[in-house]
Amino acid sequence: MPIVSISMDDAILGRLDEVARRRNYRSRSEAVREALREFIDITEWGREGGQASLILAVIYEKDSPQADLAMLQHRFDAIRTMLHTHLNEDDCLQIIVAEGPTARLKEFIGQVRRVKGVKQIKFIQTTAVS
Repeated sequence: MPIVSISMDDAILGRLDEVARRRNYRSRSEAVREALREFIDITEWGREGGQASLILAVIYEKDSPQADLAMLQHRFDAIRTMLHTHLNEDDCLQIIVAEGPTARLKEFIGQVRRVKGVKQIKFIQTTAVS
């Protein structure tokens, strides 16, 4: 693995050391590598034309029409797997794992947001590693 040298002020270095200790990293390098991976994921997610993986958690009203959500899921071939569970008497949780072009995944998220009865959406994205 190549060695890269960077300069930073004492305040940032102190915060890096604190985070590395709290998260039990073996070294500063390990903490910096993880931070850079996250930075790259976030930056690439904003770039059109990239590939990504997505985990989407959707909380929605159990009694609302689920046909819209099911139809939407069938129209997006990027979906790899889904998990459904009941949170309580009123709400369900749907977890969706998808892979594909970032533009298509963003379109999918936007359409899920518009489904009647959807209360909350959270997602984790990562860029595809080539």
